[in-house]
Amino acid sequence: MEMIVRSLAERPKSVKELSEELGVGWKTCYRYLKSLQRIGVLVEIKTRGESLFMSRRPYRPKLLTVPRVRAGETFEIVDAKPPSDDEVEVLT
Repeated sequence: MEMIVRSLAERPKSVKELSEELGVGWKTCYRYLKSLQRIGVLVEIKTRGESLFMSRRPYRPKLLTVPRVRAGETFEIVDAKPPSDDEVEVLT
């Protein structure tokens, strides 16, 4: 999971981009991304065509660059509250 966070520190990426970059299946990659989002490490950006994930960098202003967005297209940043310790799924 550390490789995912490091990769997303560069720029927001889709599940497909990450799975190809890391050499894992997209379903496995998506599961890890959702787990990292639930604990507050990542933020999901939903556009009409795809979901992008980016790392949450505390104490820094965020300049969001979303690739492949057309003029007039809207997106929403999904920012869920982190779960309690007993709700966190351990992926080992």
